[in-house]
Amino acid sequence: MSGITVHIATPDDASAVTALFARSYSALLVDDYAPEILERGMAFLAKANPDLLASGTYYLARAETGDVVGAGGWTAVRPGSKDGDVQSGLAHVRHFAVDPAYARKGIASMLFDRCVRDAKASENVTRFECYSTLSARRFYESRGFRVIGDFAAPFAPDFTFPSLHMVCDLD
Repeated sequence: MSGITVHIATPDDASAVTALFARSYSALLVDDYAPEILERGMAFLAKANPDLLASGTYYLARAETGDVVGAGGWTAVRPGSKDGDVQSGLAHVRHFAVDPAYARKGIASMLFDRCVRDAKASENVTRFECYSTLSARRFYESRGFRVIGDFAAPFAPDFTFPSLHMVCDLD
């Protein structure tokens, strides 16, 4: 997309990323989640993860104005693992979002392509997994992912968020 550039995120980007998540998820997930589920989930979804921002493998898409209009990345460590679960050749797509005003204009694909390129180069990754929102299923399928099962994301001891566990073999 013309005028959009991709950059490595830093911890200093936390407020801009949190604001992006709030804009994105509150608008783009409404067709696939009951209002009470989305409302409760937003407290967890719309918060930038400091570890991701410091990872060197989390990226921001910026408009010509400098505004953050997309974010997403990858890690070798499985999300939520307490023991640093890493499997050779496998990486995990993490926390993608696009500003609703920029949706369906190729930004998520730009971010995903950067993830693939960097993961293959630095970790010899041959396969991606992700825990996708129900709303992002179509995007991930368009990038070669397939659903391998439902996933109840454990956001709190008394709350899980309906998601999909998806996988993609990289060429």
